[in-house]
Amino acid sequence: MTMDKSPFERLQAVSDDFEIWWDSSPLVYGAWREKYLQTIPEEKREKFAGWLDRLYNEKNPEKSVFRGVTTNPRLTRETLDWIPEVCKPWIKELKEKYQGSSLAELAWMTYTKITSEGVKKYLPMFEASNYKYGHVSAQVDPRLITDTPEMLRQGIGLKALAPNIMVKSPATKEGVYNIMLLTALGIPTNATVCFTLSQILAVAEAVRQGKAIGEANGVDYTKWRSVITLMLGRFEGAKEFKEQAAAAGVELTDEILRWSGLAIAKKAVRILAQKGYESKLLLCSSRLGPVVDGKQMVWHIEKMAGEPVVYTINPEMIGDFLKLYEDEPITNHRGEDIPDDILAQLIKIPYFRVGYEANGMSAEEFVHHPCSVSTAKGFAGDMGLLEEFVAKV
Repeated sequence: MTMDKSPFERLQAVSDDFEIWWDSSPLVYGAWREKYLQTIPEEKREKFAGWLDRLYNEKNPEKSVFRGVTTNPRLTRETLDWIPEVCKPWIKELKEKYQGSSLAELAWMTYTKITSEGVKKYLPMFEASNYKYGHVSAQVDPRLITDTPEMLRQGIGLKALAPNIMVKSPATKEGVYNIMLLTALGIPTNATVCFTLSQILAVAEAVRQGKAIGEANGVDYTKWRSVITLMLGRFEGAKEFKEQAAAAGVELTDEILRWSGLAIAKKAVRILAQKGYESKLLLCSSRLGPVVDGKQMVWHIEKMAGEPVVYTINPEMIGDFLKLYEDEPITNHRGEDIPDDILAQLIKIPYFRVGYEANGMSAEEFVHHPCSVSTAKGFAGDMGLLEEFVAKV
């Protein structure tokens, strides 16, 4: 694969099972593209512009490198900053049309409006791929993390927006049950707020059970799929990880830290395949690191090359990866496992063992994982910021 192909095209060429998704609203790609190109030296700008045009092909979305999209409350809130001239009239229209609605209701309507407008951009891909690609994930309100009935109601409402909507539900005990119910209805799902192998396997099993119920009742699954998100950087960045590593006498170098998340991802991929689960692992929150021979690497992405995963990547990392791997070869790392000496160090740390072992947590404990607590709090805060923006318009 010649270097005239972007790093992401070369990454995808290693294996067609490796999917790359856009981790932001579909509506902001054009604005981000223009801003990013200004950071590229003029002599390289034409090449990078071509790369970006192939990542998301505006005229022919079905020919894009991106095969889907993930969004969440924070990304939706950021959309208002990227394209306020587009979003503010929508908010004003909603306020006028639904006078008397609460701020929370107006914010949710704004959220669904941005979602419904963005999802249209990937509908041609969805249809051209016979419904395999082109899904856009939309998340239920993260403040409902333990409220199954309300998550189910919102999930059904989100799916009604467009045929290629994929509903994001948290990997708490209640959220996993919600995923089972949505699956039984034939609704595509994406498990989020997920950090451990225990959660991944619980979701995969719930999806299997839900699909069996749906099939027994004649539900159509031709437009359905399931992904399970592992939040790599969030798992690795927890203060509890660092504190327990220090207590165990383990130095969390960048190399060891990056392998901790990769080890869970690699093991999950292997077990999902062995057990024949239909759910596909989705990776997100990739981080830079380590530095190897003076070069800044992105092992989170590079080391997963060739694996049968979905990788959703935010705009900042898209930009960094294009620059860092502009002339860097990308090779097949499928089946590569964590080095024994690094695993021996990590296994000393209780926090890692909980994430790495298949029975590391009970379903009741999912909501109490340190990352679940911090992520849910952050997502809930993002919904609050969305409400603030709507109030000011």
